[in-house]
Amino acid sequence: MIRKYKFCMLIMLSLGLFSCSDQWAEHNDAQGNLNNNLVQLIRSDADLSTFAGLLEQSGLEKQLASGSYTVWAPTNDALQNLPQSITGDEKALRLFVGNHIGYQERLSYQAEEEPLRVKMINGKVSVMTETSITSVDETANFSAADQLTKNGILYKVDNYMTPKKNIWEIVQEQSGNPVSELIQSMFVVTDSATMETINYFQQDVADLSNEDSTYTFFMLNEDAYSTFKMEMEPYFKDTMPDDFMSRALKLGLAKDLVATTSYYENVPDTVLSVDSVKVAFHPENVVEKINGSNGVVYVLNQFDFKWSDKIPEIKIEGEYYDAISGSSDPVNVRVKSWASNERDLLVINHSTPSYHITYNVPQAHSTKYKIYWLANNDNYWPRNNWQSIAIDSVSNLPYGNKMVEFNNLEEVFIGEHEVQNYGQLKLILKAEATSNNDWNTLVLDYLRLVPVFE
Repeated sequence: MIRKYKFCMLIMLSLGLFSCSDQWAEHNDAQGNLNNNLVQLIRSDADLSTFAGLLEQSGLEKQLASGSYTVWAPTNDALQNLPQSITGDEKALRLFVGNHIGYQERLSYQAEEEPLRVKMINGKVSVMTETSITSVDETANFSAADQLTKNGILYKVDNYMTPKKNIWEIVQEQSGNPVSELIQSMFVVTDSATMETINYFQQDVADLSNEDSTYTFFMLNEDAYSTFKMEMEPYFKDTMPDDFMSRALKLGLAKDLVATTSYYENVPDTVLSVDSVKVAFHPENVVEKINGSNGVVYVLNQFDFKWSDKIPEIKIEGEYYDAISGSSDPVNVRVKSWASNERDLLVINHSTPSYHITYNVPQAHSTKYKIYWLANNDNYWPRNNWQSIAIDSVSNLPYGNKMVEFNNLEEVFIGEHEVQNYGQLKLILKAEATSNNDWNTLVLDYLRLVPVFE
């Protein structure tokens, strides 16, 4: 029995040594490539001769001969059906070859636990796993991996990966689409001498040309866009002629067409836009899907969104005021556990008739709002005090004085106000027109404006 055990151990040890020998042989072979750079190793491999020719033709050989890179080189078989639109166009070929070369050295084991995002030298981003690399919707599997060279790592792969346009390029190409026309209309001249322009959608909403970010972008066909625009126009009224489309309306339409996650597949039934509006996604409304290098475009024939997100209520914390009418000495921001934001505002012992606090709302929609306040007299004065809300001017007091009750933590309805034009709304908290400190105290936890959808 002991002899049998020793014999088995001897066999296992021999197998282990043989296995280790193989591994060290492979390691030594790889180490031998450290005498060559990436270009030299690619040229020496007969199975990569087609890619070597494309590399030379693209003009990227010199760059790849120095620096630190990883190359995922398609084999000759993989490149058999490469279209002439790539090989016959200098710019397209350079982008194509660059889509197989990544910055820095990437070994397969680094992607063992989770995929790696790899920046390619053409500016695109690919995703590497332990056994493959994917560029958007094209995957190349490794037939040979982790070949070390003097200036990087070489992989041989079984497929080529065609670089895609980014979302910004796709939107610009869809010139007949109304959303594309909307985005194009947002170019403005920033320097009259040089005629330099910027697109304020790119600045204020999302830079869809950024290859390091990911997006889902919704484009609408004519009917869907017309309906959406018609629904939004009443909430973005201004003083300009009807045929003029304001910057606010353009941004109001465009902001909810962008999400900062690329849903190439398995789109959730609700997508959150960059403006935090919940957009409903129904697969049956998709007219066309276009995959891009930094996301995906869906052309829709209907656009559904949550109205209370799109035209949201406005909450103004009392302590965040914009102006006061007199000395700041009587103005107190109090710490109160019961208050919203655990703060409220108390103005007391100011001896100033009609002392008032101004709050500017920068982006009020042109619609009717119900106005509420929460104001609590928590025994700061041994009597009920009175105060009022003025609109735009301290003399415009449409709701009269309201009593602030003792220890009342319930909202009080103040009244309704219809905003005529989109933009700034001025709300003024006004004290009694008396210098008697028994009556002219002001207190406010918050104001809340709730849009009325009729």
